[in-house]
Amino acid sequence: MTSTIVIGAGMAGLACARHLADAGETVIVLDKGRGLGGRLATRRTEHGPFDHGAQYVTARDAGFAAWLDRAAMAGSAAPWAQLGVERTWWVGAPGMSKLVAPLADGLDVRRSCRVEQVRREGEGWAIACEGGENLKADQLAVAIPAPQAKALLSGVTPLADGLDAVRYAPCWTLMLSLAEPLDQAPRLYRASDGPCAWIACNTTKPGRSGGGENWVIQAGPGWSQTHLEETSDTVTALLQGAFESWAGALPDIRLSQVHRWRYARVLKALEAPCLWDGEAGIGLAGDWCLGPRVEAAYLSGRALAERILET
Repeated sequence: MTSTIVIGAGMAGLACARHLADAGETVIVLDKGRGLGGRLATRRTEHGPFDHGAQYVTARDAGFAAWLDRAAMAGSAAPWAQLGVERTWWVGAPGMSKLVAPLADGLDVRRSCRVEQVRREGEGWAIACEGGENLKADQLAVAIPAPQAKALLSGVTPLADGLDAVRYAPCWTLMLSLAEPLDQAPRLYRASDGPCAWIACNTTKPGRSGGGENWVIQAGPGWSQTHLEETSDTVTALLQGAFESWAGALPDIRLSQVHRWRYARVLKALEAPCLWDGEAGIGLAGDWCLGPRVEAAYLSGRALAERILET
């Protein structure tokens, strides 16, 4: 039986698993996706990478800052220089998903493994995965968005009862690759809402290449909610049109894709480092515990690992 199974290979899940493994615990990490990082996501294309989830991270906590320094020494993180920005913006190198690579190093991470059911079995936990794989563990750490955790754990643990208090905003993201640079357009633009709440030239980030120029356009929370169930083709046309109104006439478009994040940004967090039931050996972690920051996910994952080790 494995000491701990962690569900979710985003920042919170991997921070939890790393801390447990470093303390000598046997850990398995399960994730439904093909890559690591969750919303620290990078879409790789023939025209270069796109950071289509979280755009950058900052550090206020000394422990998280120290970890970013170690990631930079490992070549997985680098500062993204922006004029007028007081706090250092860190990005993964050569993509945002690389930020979690040092955390996953040496861990047993099983990707494309969707957990369908968890249940208490004796003194531990039984985990059933899509495809028929079944696992057992002494402790269970769940580090996925709160609505997904609620669906998985309702009726399994009382910890799920408080998850309805968490609120998220969605986000539609457009990835646009242009054959030639937009010489007259600013490299970065931010607004509170609308179809172009965030515009950034992804090519200006360290380690990005592919020729031409790649742009990431993210819609604001209100606009994304209004258009949440629209088709990808409809949203692509709307966002591309809004971007062209902002930038002017566009050169040849080499690639145009959208991605919908249903749980993009935490609007209301639980304001607790993590949730933990020591008697049952189950806990939850994520940015939704502390707030809408990658750093919050890291701190939550570490906090849950500490609770597990104390027990």
